[in-house]
Amino acid sequence: MKADFLIKNGRIIDPSQNLDRVMDLAIRNTRLIDTQGELVDATHVIDANGLIVAPGLIDFHTHVFYEGSSQAIRPDFMVAQGTTAAVDAGTAGTANFEAFYNTSIVSSIIRLKGFLTVYSGGQLDAKLCEDFNPELFNLDRMERLVDKFRHHILGFKIRLSKGVVPDETKADYLKAVVDLADRFSHRLGTDLKVCVHTTNSPISAGELASCLRPGDIFCHCFQGGRNHMILPDGTIDPGILEARKRGVIFDAANGKSNFGLATAKQALAQGFLPDIISSDLTSDKFNIPPYAKNFPVVLSKYLTLGMCLMDVLRSATEAPAKAMGMEGQIGTLKPGAYADVVLLEEKNILVHHKDWMDEELLGNELLVPKMTICAGEIQYCATDFWV
Repeated sequence: MKADFLIKNGRIIDPSQNLDRVMDLAIRNTRLIDTQGELVDATHVIDANGLIVAPGLIDFHTHVFYEGSSQAIRPDFMVAQGTTAAVDAGTAGTANFEAFYNTSIVSSIIRLKGFLTVYSGGQLDAKLCEDFNPELFNLDRMERLVDKFRHHILGFKIRLSKGVVPDETKADYLKAVVDLADRFSHRLGTDLKVCVHTTNSPISAGELASCLRPGDIFCHCFQGGRNHMILPDGTIDPGILEARKRGVIFDAANGKSNFGLATAKQALAQGFLPDIISSDLTSDKFNIPPYAKNFPVVLSKYLTLGMCLMDVLRSATEAPAKAMGMEGQIGTLKPGAYADVVLLEEKNILVHHKDWMDEELLGNELLVPKMTICAGEIQYCATDFWV
């Protein structure tokens, strides 16, 4: 059997198959292939002895409208971090989503989709605040964009935070966005989700979560500011637990100001794991420790917090692939899927993690990408690997 690449001797970890064992992986053209025990004649053989071979990482909450927002990073800079697909969390609004599509989605190596911020300008700058008053929504243009880019727009984004929305509106603005997603989905025959920024919300976490539908995204689920998911008695808000039962997706979406160690520790201790772990990378933290230097560092933090490697990788591969509507195509190492693959080294090294209050967590586990393959092409290879 002919193959372009044969990755040998690696520890294959694929949460989509509950697979964790040493075996070979073969790639032909853009796809993973089933060798069925046949002898493989590969153009290139890569020895992954001692390394983890996993589906390419999927960063479900990023800001990558580079040059369209002062907060965004260049998407393909994430390839060296093992990321092969990502979702932009509403950096663009109705006025500039088409520019985001043309300059970022079309031109990037990594696979990109995005949420459309319902404020026309999107998230332009940290000094400019969005206005989520429903009276300002450009509904006609929003409908045209959703119809035209239905394969790239996952849904609508709103930030429900004190200082961003008026306190007196409570959940009204969020309910308006959820209603809009329902109406457009019905009218256009699509399935628009709502992604809501929950840090420092003017309402309780449980009340906020009660507004969301199955598949909607409660992001920054471990934020430590006002109205987080842990009640004063240390238990999880019942509204959060009920929302999870309904199928609301809880995304850790780390960021710099959107993660609280105390919240995370208490939630994890009660068995509440994030459905998705993502970085919320922006220009003020990218490649800069100790908050969210890059995606592998964020994932490594959850190993230090006690999550097992299989669950951590599931939250960055299988789960976000499903939320992107690409289950079985990416986030998996099943034959026939796109050959998006990352080779990771588990290093024992001191790592400093901090939360929004500068509380520190010391870890000694770090996932270090050694090679990233996107759709069957090697797009990153560490200088000291495969020599």
